[in-house]
Amino acid sequence: MPKKIYQEGKKKLSPLVKQVWESKIKQSPSKNIHISYSSISTYNKCPKLWEKMYLRKEVPFTQNIYTTFGTAFHETIQTWLETMYHDKVKTANEMDKHQLLYDNMIKAYKQGKAQMNHQHFTTQEELTQFWIEGKHILDFLEKKRSAYFSTKNMKLAGIETLLYQEIRPGVMFKGLVDLVFYHPNTNRWTIMDIKTSTSGWRENQKKNPNLTAQVVLYKEFFAKQFGIDKDEIDVEFFIVKRRVPKDAEFASMQKRVQQFSPPSGPRKTKQVLESMNKMISEVLDGDGNFIDKDYKCTNPFGKCEHCSPFL
Repeated sequence: MPKKIYQEGKKKLSPLVKQVWESKIKQSPSKNIHISYSSISTYNKCPKLWEKMYLRKEVPFTQNIYTTFGTAFHETIQTWLETMYHDKVKTANEMDKHQLLYDNMIKAYKQGKAQMNHQHFTTQEELTQFWIEGKHILDFLEKKRSAYFSTKNMKLAGIETLLYQEIRPGVMFKGLVDLVFYHPNTNRWTIMDIKTSTSGWRENQKKNPNLTAQVVLYKEFFAKQFGIDKDEIDVEFFIVKRRVPKDAEFASMQKRVQQFSPPSGPRKTKQVLESMNKMISEVLDGDGNFIDKDYKCTNPFGKCEHCSPFL
């Protein structure tokens, strides 16, 4: 890590942190085929569903209250953290985060409604209930801020950091990392993906390789893009819970936050990359074009819960 620093407002950041921070969403060259975690995950669930979604583009876009809340909460916490780390903690504490969440939810709802031909997909009562639950999460985070987002030993290095790396000629991996933190005392990085959940992840979700592959891929391509040793990068799912039990058996169950760091070492990375490369070899030809064919559902009955609604 270079020792030279630069001044951004009143905060000092290293050149590499600045480089990460400036890697924002941009228009990608149209000539390249883009492979994302979402497309890999969809293919692993069901090749027929991938065909309908990514090749035929026959799966209609749908919105619901969960995607609306997730989008709004992401924007709210990212705005709060950017203010905290790149301005002042005091300024962040004085923000009306409840109102910000409400405004973001209304904005996300209107955008979703427009994408669905202006059809309503939730109710005012449901929006209000999710907003109230979101307020509880924000209050918890503000109260426990130093435990999760210390400004003493962590620097906010990225929000929606764009990863754009070549897998093979003409084929790029494209992803957006929710949050990136740099820890100057230990020279380590944390790639964090925010997940909104009703009551947290259960063991089956934590053990689902198709789900945890997301941050493993992000770690792989983040390291390549910025020239960082993978051994210096940690990954974490930051899961916020809308609901917690009032009479929980364990105190941890009443926390509004669940932190989960899946394995991301060499063995796990090799497995994830092999899965990605297998998918690419099955859907792309030698020239980097999608193979136009009839993809089969892996279910022995010819259709599964994922693809059957679209057959």
